[in-house]
Amino acid sequence: MVDAVEARILAQARDLFAESGYAGTSVRAITAAARANLGAVTYYFGSKRELYKAVLADEVAPLREAVSAVAQGPGSPLERIEQIIRTFFAHLQQHPALPRLIVQQLATSSDIPDVARSALINNHRTIASVIAEGQTDGSIRAGDPRLMALSIGSQPMMLSLMRDVLTRAVDIDQSDPTTRTALVDSVVQFAVASLRTAAP
Repeated sequence: MVDAVEARILAQARDLFAESGYAGTSVRAITAAARANLGAVTYYFGSKRELYKAVLADEVAPLREAVSAVAQGPGSPLERIEQIIRTFFAHLQQHPALPRLIVQQLATSSDIPDVARSALINNHRTIASVIAEGQTDGSIRAGDPRLMALSIGSQPMMLSLMRDVLTRAVDIDQSDPTTRTALVDSVVQFAVASLRTAAP
């Protein structure tokens, strides 16, 4: 069970890693923000690198599980694709640091930790398999499922990452529930329409 100090370290590390990246975040900054002694990171996590992996696991593991559950659930392939997109948006609303963590990771030349890489691979394969299933039953158009799957998760990720820019630039405020619902519905409609087999 996570105690209060460990939980504070995880929360502060997540925010600092998302803001400054792994290299730009010191153990001293994390422990100061978490109101913990300097040795707390070593005590709870073993090292800064293991703390980083724990932060990523907290952010990506629930999404991987949710996407897998939806993909294996009821409904047609297109209905499950719709639910996967909605699952991405819901997760990103609950985990707003995740897109920034991914951008910070991609901005470095270091390897993506296994916990994050395996979640990304699993989500991509899961979405591609649902698309392939739809191609088999004729409900989804022809194409490489691996390439088609890329936009399913990337659209929610990009729109979540650009949240503040969209508010300032085009007055699309995702903190407004009505606007957010309309945005999610629009992405779903666009994605499903682009995947659906054209009517003869």
